Amino acid sequence: MVNLVLLTPLYQLALPTLLLGSAFMVNGSATGLARMTGTADLAGWIGLGMLSASLLVGVVDSCYNTLEADRVTGVLEHSWSTPAPREAYVIGSVLTGSMFASAANVILLAFAVLLLHASFSLVGALLALPVAAVMVAGNGGFGYLVAAAVLGMRRASALVEVATMTVVLFSGVTFPLTLLPDEARWPTYLLPGTWGLDLVRHLTLSTRPQAPVPAELAGLVLTSAVWLAIGRRVFLGTERRLRVAGTLTQF
Repeated sequence: MVNLVLLTPLYQLALPTLLLGSAFMVNGSATGLARMTGTADLAGWIGLGMLSASLLVGVVDSCYNTLEADRVTGVLEHSWSTPAPREAYVIGSVLTGSMFASAANVILLAFAVLLLHASFSLVGALLALPVAAVMVAGNGGFGYLVAAAVLGMRRASALVEVATMTVVLFSGVTFPLTLLPDEARWPTYLLPGTWGLDLVRHLTLSTRPQAPVPAELAGLVLTSAVWLAIGRRVFLGTERRLRVAGTLTQF
């Protein structure tokens, strides 16, 4: 889990983006980033992007690995025969993945502050905590979808990995979404991470929000609720279908 939520985002996303961005600095200042977002703090901007990415990756991998491990070891059907609610497996995985991701991000952001001189507003960080909590709720919707994919598909790993990386990238983790053409930018507004990450950056780095703050808050709450409802419905429908057909462990 530490590798998935800390090391992998660090060497796959954070360091390449940071080094490439540093190559285009002018006299040590990220003038392009400042012009597009309102802050020249490249390390802080990328560090918060890694926070958003790690929260989602932690949830997705925790949900996937929990059910896949039970299936591989042959205990999934026994677990399903207990009186525990089926959703408890997903909710527990979401909370576990979020907990590990949060701990990893404390290390990552401390690294950014101490070694890369990132600067975050303490008050803004406290205000960002409820925003992060709503993002976790939205990530729970993706966790439900991952769990449904594991239950319903023989090999779901490729689909899960591609879908997760697509959501991560198009949430604005490594580049300002204003760089995208209008046709490609509008679908990003359907992702909770787009609104949540933009709000967290605005609160802690004083970046320019893509929309007025009340509108962004509404967008975050609405998209999180929609993804959570969709994911839960898909998961319960998949679980019910497999239970009725008696094919829970057929794969």
